[in-house]
Amino acid sequence: MMNNQSKKKYVLVCFLLATMAMFSQTKTKKVNSKIEKVIVFSQGAQVSRSANATFDSGKTELVFQGISPKIDKQSLQVKGKGRFTILSVIHQNNFLNTQQHRAEISKLETEKKVWELKKTTETNILSILKNEEGILSKNQVVGGTNSGLKTTDLREAVEFHRQRLIDLVKQKTEIEQKIMGIDTTLVKLDKQLKALNQSDENATSDIVVTVSATNAVANASFDIDYYVLDAGWYSNYDLRVEDVNSPINLLLKANIFQSSGEDWKDVNMSISSGNPTESGVAPTITPWYLDLNQRKVQSTVQTFGQLVGNTISGTVSDYIGPLAGANVVVRGTSIGTTTDFNGNYTLKVPSVNSELVFTYVGMEEKIVPANSNVINVVLDQSVALLEAVVVTGYSSRKSRKKYKEEDSSIPMETTVAYQPTTISYEIKDPYTVLSDGKVYTAEIKTFNLPAKYQYLSIPKLDASAYLTAKVTDWQDLNLFDGELNLFFEGAYLGKSLLDLQNASDTLEVSLGKDKGISVSRKQLKEFKAKQFLSSYKTESRAFEISIKNNKPYPIDIVVMDQLPISNTKEITVQEEEYKEGTLAEETKIITWKVELPSKNEKKFTIKYKVKSPKNASLILD
Repeated sequence: MMNNQSKKKYVLVCFLLATMAMFSQTKTKKVNSKIEKVIVFSQGAQVSRSANATFDSGKTELVFQGISPKIDKQSLQVKGKGRFTILSVIHQNNFLNTQQHRAEISKLETEKKVWELKKTTETNILSILKNEEGILSKNQVVGGTNSGLKTTDLREAVEFHRQRLIDLVKQKTEIEQKIMGIDTTLVKLDKQLKALNQSDENATSDIVVTVSATNAVANASFDIDYYVLDAGWYSNYDLRVEDVNSPINLLLKANIFQSSGEDWKDVNMSISSGNPTESGVAPTITPWYLDLNQRKVQSTVQTFGQLVGNTISGTVSDYIGPLAGANVVVRGTSIGTTTDFNGNYTLKVPSVNSELVFTYVGMEEKIVPANSNVINVVLDQSVALLEAVVVTGYSSRKSRKKYKEEDSSIPMETTVAYQPTTISYEIKDPYTVLSDGKVYTAEIKTFNLPAKYQYLSIPKLDASAYLTAKVTDWQDLNLFDGELNLFFEGAYLGKSLLDLQNASDTLEVSLGKDKGISVSRKQLKEFKAKQFLSSYKTESRAFEISIKNNKPYPIDIVVMDQLPISNTKEITVQEEEYKEGTLAEETKIITWKVELPSKNEKKFTIKYKVKSPKNASLILD
């Protein structure tokens, strides 16, 4: 028999064991979280989620579902607020909880299934008709010498046989036409689904947070931060000039795209010039050894010729064909573009030392030196074959609409944050970017920049006048590199490039050709002559340059031409004439700076003689 003291000890031990068992048992609870903020970098994005949870005492596994499957696990951070302790954080894929399809995609999938069912029905009917036709064909002899059939009966049987075969042929033709129509519809649906970026990768992921609490927790709060891949942005601008007496109106636009596997709906969004994928460690130079038979690694990229100018074009495709909506970005900058429906792209690059980064949803990234005017790239498939389509972005307070020239577009309210190595803009209105690989364009900020306008013309190369704008103190504007869509006096002039990496204290922007300035350069025949003296000849040339200002206001214009330079003592340039111009002795480039009133014309003359051996063949025009 146990005494009272032993009983008390026994009860205490049982209580402690029960308490330990209760605390050692881990419970699982699903928790909903919401995306609050997204910082989009040039490559990738940082996502911030918030959640609230209630759980009992002891150990509890909190499962946060619907997370992007493409997160960088090393970037995952979970912070909790409440009387509990976070024991562990685990990220795992969830193939049972698939990504939610957009309503448009679901509708198209349902429609596709209906048409596939119709095709199956028609195909079965066609099979029955073919079977009946085969039976009739095998039983063509319905009578004979000993069949006992009268001639009239045989004629009626043959007539029935023939008529039925005709009916079968007609029915078969109708069914085959229906099937062809269904196939056409199915092809269109497949193309539309592909254009909407219906990914084959529908899995999501979970973040499992194990917590421990002494007492029940009523309202614990959690902040979850992580970095996702397959996202980014690039900038471009709309540059508008009413006339040369007005400031530059510069609209900064951010082209945001992502296919991370989670939709960013009505979230606080920022764009940043930073790139977390780049190493922050300075490089170390090592000895450079040469060896025999060294060869460069051959690239699968197709290029044509050397880069002349700064415009590169080409086609981006996969093993099937062209890719519409592939992203092409100048590495380390915010300059970029997307391919059109046929996979073609055109992009201006800052210098010949640039590199192009080609990306596409479901494809491996490819980096190519920008050393040719034509670069065709074939991307390798990684997960899924998708296509992106450029659309206009939208926020919860703004409806989606196409831009019209006469509309006064109001950019979203933003604030700018400057860090020692990055610049970021925060979009004030909640913004939405779906996980579909499309490019959503957000108007970030408008700048009104005082500028000095000047025309430049080099008639020897191009009988046109190019308008340039010079902006000072641009470093405080927090701009990004990017392509410029040029509008002058209400007309679209084409594209240019805002290249900040190679800019000086004064930012010069080329605004394109102005048709309101007439330029011509013609040879004066009366001065063209050739004289022979001994073993040498002397050839004379003269050119007249004409600049006419058809604008309703005066302009400043710089006109440039050149004199030939001899590379040998046997050739000499004599009697140089370039009235009112300035000659650069080293390059022999002549420059005229003129202020030309409205409706006025100015002419310049350049003359020179070249002495050379009489058998020499020279290009003097």
